[in-house]
Amino acid sequence: MSIVKKLAGDTAIYGIPSIVGRSINFLLIFFFTKYFTPAFLAPHVEFYAYAGFFFVVLPHGMETAFFNFARSKEKYQDVFTTAMTSLFLVAVVFLALMLSNKSSIGSFVGHPKHLSYVVWFALIMAVDVLKSVPYALLRYLNKAKKFASVKSTGILINVGLNVFFVVYYPAMTGTDPDIEFIFITNLVASAVELLLLSNDIFKNLGTASLELWKKMFTYSWPLIILGFAGMINETFDRLALRKLLPAETVDYEIGVYGTFYKLSMLMTLFIQAFRYAAEPLFFSQADKGDAKSSYVQIMNWFVFACGGIFLVTSLFKKEIAELLISKPEFHQHPDALFIVPILLMANMLLGIFFNLSIWYKLNNKTILGAAVSLVGAVVTIVLLLVYVPIYGFKAAAVTTLLAYFIMTVLSYFLGQKYYPVNYNVNVVLSLIVISVVLYIASEYDGFTSSTGYFVNSIYIAIYGFVGYRLMISTRKS
Repeated sequence: MSIVKKLAGDTAIYGIPSIVGRSINFLLIFFFTKYFTPAFLAPHVEFYAYAGFFFVVLPHGMETAFFNFARSKEKYQDVFTTAMTSLFLVAVVFLALMLSNKSSIGSFVGHPKHLSYVVWFALIMAVDVLKSVPYALLRYLNKAKKFASVKSTGILINVGLNVFFVVYYPAMTGTDPDIEFIFITNLVASAVELLLLSNDIFKNLGTASLELWKKMFTYSWPLIILGFAGMINETFDRLALRKLLPAETVDYEIGVYGTFYKLSMLMTLFIQAFRYAAEPLFFSQADKGDAKSSYVQIMNWFVFACGGIFLVTSLFKKEIAELLISKPEFHQHPDALFIVPILLMANMLLGIFFNLSIWYKLNNKTILGAAVSLVGAVVTIVLLLVYVPIYGFKAAAVTTLLAYFIMTVLSYFLGQKYYPVNYNVNVVLSLIVISVVLYIASEYDGFTSSTGYFVNSIYIAIYGFVGYRLMISTRKS
């Protein structure tokens, strides 16, 4: 259990600033709903969906490669410098291509009259890419306070400028709120973070090596495919909606879907915090004799926590949506709330997939991991093309769930072949089933709102009690 306690502590240390940051970004979208219509928010939803793809390709797996090679015989400063050099060159090429082709890109994404969006977006991506490995360096060196302080500074700047430009600046100038300022605010906050990281960057510079880069890239390039395929599963739905839904309603559909999708981010926030702590821990534990038993316990407690998040959010999804989303236009869509529990469960499966990913990361089988994600991507694309024109964005949500389910199952069986870990499958499945059954029971129990709150609390208590007993029963696993 000590490894689970350590992971819980690391998740808090590294995850709190990340959770706070993503929580605030999560809340900002609902803040924006007070000032922007669904159609006006569509560019924000779309560009940040594209950001997911770029943030997979541009870092080209160097963050994970850094952890892998820094734990080996290589001098970590040389690994860091090699990774940073690679990131810098990629960022320069990316910026040159984006800025020289902004007209074509603006037309492609459906916003030919707003080319400044493309410029701001390109700059944001370049800066964020350059931050990725320095943040990994702080995690590697266990500089939790520095990690938290830099993240927190970026958060405060982002929030402050957003409030200023969306609320006060329009009042001062007599203009309407402009979505462009959201991009500018993001760029300023990211640039300040990079500046604050610069001291650690320069203090840990070593010697860049082409030979080392070749080894790192051989390890990391399948992660690009894996991540890109993962982004297809995670964000392609929002991009595909513009091509698959009627032009007269597509902006409204994207605005509603993108906003209600954010409710499932309550699960993603936890998973992101977990990943910050777990990835370096997985690598550091790999050579220890009890590593596999630790991975089993980690999986159990992870699913227990995710099941609780799923149940609480699903039970109170209507109340949470009404609290966070101001404009009635968003709530008028009949499928808005329908997608929330589906996407919560999809994100839980994605988190399980991440836990299972140790089999290809620790055994240099990243190309097989990429193949699993490609299968999920193909499923996503095919189902979106077939069913979104018929059923709208609720088909996109179901597609995401099915893709992650298939990926998780494939990863489990491949893992048992290449790096067998005796996971408590019955416990994991039981936790998922219990949370889903309790949620379905709440949908059909017929209680009124006031009584329903009490009954929902009982459902949560049942899950907590039964789930905890399951956890205790596996402590010796």
